[in-house]
Amino acid sequence: MGICALCEKQSKKVRTGKPHENLIKVDEPRIFTGTTPSGFKEQDYLCLTCESKFSHSTNKNDVTWTLWRG
Repeated sequence: MGICALCEKQSKKVRTGKPHENLIKVDEPRIFTGTTPSGFKEQDYLCLTCESKFSHSTNKNDVTWTLWRG
C-alpha cells in the first residue's frame, strides 16, 4: 500500500508545519542536549490511515519532517 495524500504533502514540508490530523505520536520524544542550551528534540509519528512513519526534528540542521520508507 502506498502513502496517503496527507502523508505525501507532509513529506514535502521542509522547514515548518504541524503534523496532519491522522498522525499520532509514538513513544516519548528524544531530547538531545549539547554544550550549549540550544539542544533539540525528535518525535516519531505514525499515520492512522496508511501506517506511514515520520520523525519530526527541531534541529536547525535537519530536515523538519522525515518519512521513513521501508
